[in-house]
Amino acid sequence: MKQDMVLNAKTIRARVAEALHARLGERWFKPSSAKLIIASADNLTDFSIELGCFTDYRYGAYDCELAAVFKWRKFAKLWRDFDAWYEVKDPSSAQFKTRSSRQRNQQFLLKGFNAIDGGFQPSSRGFFWVASEQDLDAFMTQCIADLDGNVGAWIRRWFTWESALDVMDGNSQLCGSWRDTAYFCLLEQVHGREAACTWIGGIDATGWPGLLAAQVEYLQSQVCRGLAPQP
Repeated sequence: MKQDMVLNAKTIRARVAEALHARLGERWFKPSSAKLIIASADNLTDFSIELGCFTDYRYGAYDCELAAVFKWRKFAKLWRDFDAWYEVKDPSSAQFKTRSSRQRNQQFLLKGFNAIDGGFQPSSRGFFWVASEQDLDAFMTQCIADLDGNVGAWIRRWFTWESALDVMDGNSQLCGSWRDTAYFCLLEQVHGREAACTWIGGIDATGWPGLLAAQVEYLQSQVCRGLAPQP
């Protein structure tokens, strides 16, 4: 009879990656990588998309979730330029930043499978608790079903620029505090800079929280200077 293995976060991540590569590799993942890097032939964008397995040990078990992590050089460069401009405008904004927070802010998008599956509603399903090898098998089965179902369909909507823009249009919570910068990048990719600048030029950010208002100001005054009417 097979004995239960000793569970830890590294083992869980490795087993999940092995299972997904074995079951879905030809359709989803880069074959030469141990990581879950999405490399589907029908992906027409230049996002770098990777699945991350997040584990947190609490109460004698691991709560586990897969998440889709999107990186985009175009967005990362614009955010770095904005961040440098904002630190000059408001030097106090730098005091709470860490290396990890700076890196995280350059991610275009990170969303867990639980939220994706639940349509980003408060009632979205919770973490999957893994306390045994049997639990891990059940978690991997759920992950495979997710990619074959709603979660996989949502990720594939980011495989063309037009459908990615539609996804952003349909959910105001995506990308969190850097949504306006992210949306600007997508809008420019699909319709060109003039259209993106016309959109951002029509926003009046008076009274908005500092970081949100600053993004609008930066895009209006630095990126779109002379291209779009100011509010």
